[in-house]
Amino acid sequence: MVILAAPALLVLALIGLLVLRFGGGAASTALWPEQHVLFLWWNGALASFPSEIWSAITLLGDAAVVLALFALLLPSKPQVWAALLASVPAGALISVSAKHWASASRPAAVLDSATFNVIGPILQHNSFPSGHSITAFAVAAAVIATWVARPQRWHDWALILGGLLAATMVAVSRVAVGAHWPLDIAAGAAFGWLAGLSGAALALHSGWWTWLCRGAGRHAAGAALILWGLLLWLRPHETLSCIAVVGLAGLCAISVGVFLLLRGPAQRSQTSPEQGA
Repeated sequence: MVILAAPALLVLALIGLLVLRFGGGAASTALWPEQHVLFLWWNGALASFPSEIWSAITLLGDAAVVLALFALLLPSKPQVWAALLASVPAGALISVSAKHWASASRPAAVLDSATFNVIGPILQHNSFPSGHSITAFAVAAAVIATWVARPQRWHDWALILGGLLAATMVAVSRVAVGAHWPLDIAAGAAFGWLAGLSGAALALHSGWWTWLCRGAGRHAAGAALILWGLLLWLRPHETLSCIAVVGLAGLCAISVGVFLLLRGPAQRSQTSPEQGA
């Protein structure tokens, strides 16, 4: 886990050095001219792709949506899904506390919104770090560290690469929709990676997640997922792509919930806490 955490710690150290170099604290990052230039160029380049695509991709940084989608892992790999769930407390704590501490303005509060592409609501506050990037990289780290902790075959490496690319796309989408500065998503990615590793450690080194596999715990998880899916279906969205993503997430949660109530997950492919350690 320490080796896996090294890249994220390096990114955070570099961001810290930049903040010290320019002065003014984290809130001042929204005022850096270099950020403005990079954001405007990047946002403009990404505007060549349909807004429907970015609306759908950015939803994958919503914890309620992505956890529902990944519920499909619960029947066969409950330990992996448990790692995702266990990463939520650290990710949420980091996101809320860092946003409150930094209190950085978003692009729309600093730049004229007519000069860049905005998709969805215009946001102005609590820019640093990107919460969607935290979620995306927490998912990637939790899945990679739990599922392919020791990659050996080509499809292990394909899963790692695919997870990193997907998380990167979600992070980049936050610039595409005009909601975050580039530094926000870099910090969010690093914080999210660490949060995901914390969830993986909790799943690998303890057996708390096994309650998902049997008895009352399995039934409770099934009922919770069904309710979760129904609540997702009730969420209002303006675009067809968003409706499709949230609808699919709700369907995944409800389907797995029904499965857990009727049959329960298999445990054959899981490692015990001792083996995972």
